[in-house]
Amino acid sequence: MKKYSFWALVLSGALQMACDKPTCPPGNPNPDCPCPAVYDPVCGCDGKTYGNDCEAGCAGVESWTPGECGG
Repeated sequence: MKKYSFWALVLSGALQMACDKPTCPPGNPNPDCPCPAVYDPVCGCDGKTYGNDCEAGCAGVESWTPGECGG
């Protein structure tokens, strides 16, 4: 029984570490990145609304969803 408890504890710890990974990895912002002046908002994985996908990418955001961020 102690053997099973040990492995359950190990598995629980491994799952916890996997869940603690950041959902929005830091990117490399490029403030001089040229983007069109077209408003087609996207919600970055950082929870900020960007004017379009180009602006999100230039801010270093690596993933986004269409539309403004809620709340």
